Amino acid sequence: MKKTDATHSAEVLDALLGGLETNLPGTRPDLADEATVFGAHLSPLLSRLPEAEPPEGLFDAIEAELDGQGTAPFQSVRAEEGVWEQRTDKVWKKVLAEETRSGRTMYLLRCLPGASIKPHIHERAEHLFILEGELWIDGKLYSAGDAQVAKPGSVHPEITMPAGCLVLVSA
Repeated sequence: MKKTDATHSAEVLDALLGGLETNLPGTRPDLADEATVFGAHLSPLLSRLPEAEPPEGLFDAIEAELDGQGTAPFQSVRAEEGVWEQRTDKVWKKVLAEETRSGRTMYLLRCLPGASIKPHIHERAEHLFILEGELWIDGKLYSAGDAQVAKPGSVHPEITMPAGCLVLVSA
């Protein structure tokens, strides 16, 4: 049985606007009223669109991309994207990229003044690049623009950040 144009339009609008009234991450419940008005303006246009089947494999390609298994040669994270995760009371971490095969991760550490990181052993090489501020490792001061590489199996002594810093880490 063929759907009527009105039924088709209602289904499309519901798919586009249906999740706005929930508190799902990434949604904007505060825009629900505006979305309803927008939907009312779209409805006459949608009623003129013919039904169409998506190309074969489209949903699988979308799922693969969402799962991070897409075939795109580049992965980008914009400054406003990603999640800052609190690691200690004064240290925050934001993952920029993860390679599941190698286990390597690239991330930012935002360390507030007075932060410290306890001594730890490196399973793999770790590259640090100080973007802002400064930190102390084993009595040596590292400032913005400085870098350090810790070899696999090395023990990092305590790291202190009296003035705070932003560090790019690849481990």
